[in-house]
This record gives sequence, structure tokens and C-alpha cells, in this order.
Amino acid sequence: MNLLREQSRTRPITPKEIERMVQIIHKKFSSIQMQLKQSTCEAVMILRSRFLDARRKRRNFSKQASEILNEYFYSHLSNPYPSEEAKEELARKCGITVSQVSNWFGNKRIRYKKNIGKAQEEANLYAAKKAAAAFAGASPYSMGGASQGTPTPMMSPAPPGGPQDMAGYSMGINGSDYGSQPYNDGSMGYDPMHQ
Repeated sequence: MNLLREQSRTRPITPKEIERMVQIIHKKFSSIQMQLKQSTCEAVMILRSRFLDARRKRRNFSKQASEILNEYFYSHLSNPYPSEEAKEELARKCGITVSQVSNWFGNKRIRYKKNIGKAQEEANLYAAKKAAAAFAGASPYSMGGASQGTPTPMMSPAPPGGPQDMAGYSMGINGSDYGSQPYNDGSMGYDPMHQ
């Protein structure tokens, strides 16, 4: 405004011209202001995302720190809850914060309990399989030796006399030996009298 007044000394400027110039200047300033806000907002968002990404990034502890923490955990397995003094000492030894030590122990206890649950679940499955194998062991069709790693025949052994005695040897559906009646039709394993 002062600039326009000074110019009015050299040439006449109407109030309408002054108003028009003020509007032009306001438009320029508001567009510059908008650009500044936008660029500042973009810069803040970039910095924010970088900072949050850095915080989210997983960082593993050094091997030495992990060994120290694991050693403490397993040596205090009956009570894996270190005191505040113990946490401070562990943090100092490992070169990490007390908060990180607390988080590590919380996570370790959870993982350890989950693994105990898995081990118990596996033990239960194994016991059930063993019981089923023992129950099936009464049948000549059982795979009794399979749990020790040695294969067993699925059927009863052949009669001691060899193939010539096979005509008098029959096997029922449930695996019992019926060998009392020879077959007339020469088929093996089918006894029309014992279905």
C-alpha cells in the first residue's frame, strides 16, 4: 500500500487500481501459502513414514546378547521372571535397554510355554499310537514290529509243509486259522462255510 502511495506522487493512481493490486497480491500470497503448506505436509509425512518404518524394522540382538539372556532364562527356569536389578544388569551386559530385556523375557516365556504344549501334544499322540498298536498286536494282521522299524508280514506264515499243503490251509476274514477243511475249488482264502 505504501508503495502505491509513493507511486501516486509521480503519476495519479485511482483507488480502484489500488484495490485491484491488493487483490492480485493476496492471490499470489495465498497460492504461495498453499504451496508451502503442501510441501511442508509432504516433508512431514516422509519423515513420519521413515521414522515409523525404522521403529517397525525388526532388529535381532547380537549372538552374545542372546546367549546371555538364554543362559539366564534356562538357569532360572523355575522362576523366569528377573527382578528389576537383574534386568538392569542384563541390559548393561547385553548393551540393550531394560525395556528390551523385559520384552525379550515376556516373548521367551510365551514361546517356551507354547513349545511345552507342543511337546505334551506330541507325547499324547505317541501314547495313543502306542496304545492302538498294542491293542492291534493281538491280531495276526497287526503291524506290531513297525513301531520298532522292522517290517512284519501282513498275513500269517505259510504252513510248515510247503506249497503242497496249502490246499488244507485257510485264513478267515478276521485272521483266524480255520485249516480244518480242505478246499475243493482250489481257491485260497475263501471258505464258503465260514463267512
